[in-house]
Amino acid sequence: MAVAGSVATPMAAQAEVYASARVGIENLDTGGVSDLGVKSFASRFGAKGETDLGNGMTGFGRYEWDVDFDGSTDATNDIKLRHRYVGVKGDFGSVTIGQAYHTFYNFLVGPVDNPWWGSGYNMVSYTGRTDNAITYAGGSGMVSFGATAYFVQEANEDAPDGYEIAASFGIGDMTLAGGIQHVEVIDNDVVGFTLSGIGAGPVTFGVGYQQNDDDDSLTIEALFGNAYVHVESINIDADDSNPISITLGYTQSLGRNTTMWYEVVSADADSGNSDDDATAVRAVLKYDIL
Repeated sequence: MAVAGSVATPMAAQAEVYASARVGIENLDTGGVSDLGVKSFASRFGAKGETDLGNGMTGFGRYEWDVDFDGSTDATNDIKLRHRYVGVKGDFGSVTIGQAYHTFYNFLVGPVDNPWWGSGYNMVSYTGRTDNAITYAGGSGMVSFGATAYFVQEANEDAPDGYEIAASFGIGDMTLAGGIQHVEVIDNDVVGFTLSGIGAGPVTFGVGYQQNDDDDSLTIEALFGNAYVHVESINIDADDSNPISITLGYTQSLGRNTTMWYEVVSADADSGNSDDDATAVRAVLKYDIL
């Protein structure tokens, strides 16, 4: 029994089932036409866990689904997969396989992606959760680095269908990151840089820049307590346009497991047609059920 106990101890698993309901009111004004409705903003449920494998290693995994509705059509009242991954981590870093946030997002997008909903409109590459990927993440001291390779079976080839490489370096309270994203099928490369954690009194700033051939984008945001301003601007060479979006937001804690967030988003498509511009006003209540 003593031997069995000593073997079982490092194999103890920690598992968690969770859910988060995120429902609110949105008024969307497009081209002067206003539409007010109640909808879900990525409400979700899932399960995640990790197990001590011994020798300083831990196995982990997660499944998470998005539960959304807007009350209009069956097509928008559905359940979609958000996360699906397994991995191993230890002193060497971590290896993650499946659908998750991977290298380009973690280093170049995430540090300047603080809005709950009003972001990703005008970035050269807004890479969120992606699938068919294997990611390694590691670091030493103030330096962190990561690499992701994508393998899509339908492509009928052994070589990666794309890759992401990035690294970051801590400079006091700031973090400077740089990286590249390559998509093989269209021979496309996006280069990005991010500087986050820039302190100026009570305000913290973040700046992100991305470039792809003749197109480039700039993201600037400022955080002040629970309030934030998020600005995205992209230059599109093909049609000589400069779309821009501005998000003003505030996060309010109502108590244990309960949060309200408010956002006003103004998006200018710079198409020469005011009907393409949009303004959204949102008030969303988030309750973490488990």
